[in-house]
Amino acid sequence: MSGTPQEKRLCRYCSERQGGQQDAFVIVPGLECAVCSGLMDRTDATGELAVRRLRRYEFRTFAVGVTLPEGVQEREDELRSGLRLKGNETIKTQAARLVGSYMSRSTRKRLDKKNPDVTVLVNFGTGEVSVSSKPAFFYGRYTKPAGIAQRRSFCQLCRGSGCEKCGNTGYERRPSVEESLRKKLSGFSGSPKMVFTWLGSEDRESRVFPPGRPFIVEIKNPRKRKLPRRFGVRVRHRTLTVTAGRVLPSKPTRLPSFRFLTEIRAVAATKVDQKSLRELKSAFRRAAVTFQRPNNRPTTKTVYGVSAAAKGRALLIRAEIDGGLPVKRFVSGELVSPSVSEVLKTEVGCRSFDICRVREIGEIGFAEVTRSEEKN
Repeated sequence: MSGTPQEKRLCRYCSERQGGQQDAFVIVPGLECAVCSGLMDRTDATGELAVRRLRRYEFRTFAVGVTLPEGVQEREDELRSGLRLKGNETIKTQAARLVGSYMSRSTRKRLDKKNPDVTVLVNFGTGEVSVSSKPAFFYGRYTKPAGIAQRRSFCQLCRGSGCEKCGNTGYERRPSVEESLRKKLSGFSGSPKMVFTWLGSEDRESRVFPPGRPFIVEIKNPRKRKLPRRFGVRVRHRTLTVTAGRVLPSKPTRLPSFRFLTEIRAVAATKVDQKSLRELKSAFRRAAVTFQRPNNRPTTKTVYGVSAAAKGRALLIRAEIDGGLPVKRFVSGELVSPSVSEVLKTEVGCRSFDICRVREIGEIGFAEVTRSEEKN
């Protein structure tokens, strides 16, 4: 830009940004502005469009990001360089501030640049306004009947790529806790994109009794953030129930360890007598058990107590175990020592097991969140 300062024609917004040098410029309507060409006159209208976009979202705080048309920022930089002006703020900062101020007044929500619930992205070049929502982290406990797997399984035919057999989903059509909760939570939150974290696992034929197995799900870009504490899902004439639900304050950085009480139905290669059952109970009274993980170093878990009843070769075993120790291997002795088979001195196989209780040890950990809030 060339010429004397008196020849600089700026709108009132662009003039106000120039660090007390407003008298050096000719104030003109926005469309005649040498820097923004009327862009700053559109901040309220853009804020109104953003407010309309946000009507589908639940939020308490928001942030605004701005993209300017090509050349706008460069024209201001050239102006300030030529006139040696420091300026109060950049045009990008001012545009974001004015849009945010309009939104705050209209929605009565707080501007938070550090940790907003939603972020509004404004493109002044195209006129587009988009909204993204920070993830919601939901904690709950599920109970389930037999016949429902915990996780979705890839289609055995296409191995996840999608085919006619699986309806192009890449997953088996058999029911799972993961898929059932995904559909239900999608209806509550308005987002189908989720990542599950489980505190332990069980077999498809395992029953999970109250208070249930804990899980955490990250819901990406949710529209709704208020989720129910309790709900049920009908799965092929059976009911999967979630209780103790709550939205966590932020992404967990540490999960609690856990121990669980399981009821195991097993069969031994030979008949088991009462003396052997007493030896089993004695051997696993707060006993250290080593589990050799494939391709990893051995890990030690605790078995807090075992009781068992026998009818011929059939066994019904109740055991309280540290999370992470596989139930079937604890029974058979595969990569686990001592095991039920080892103590009974006969081969024992696990037919099925149920999860009777899961007890969390410790608390969920969170990183400290620093909030930066502006009131308008």
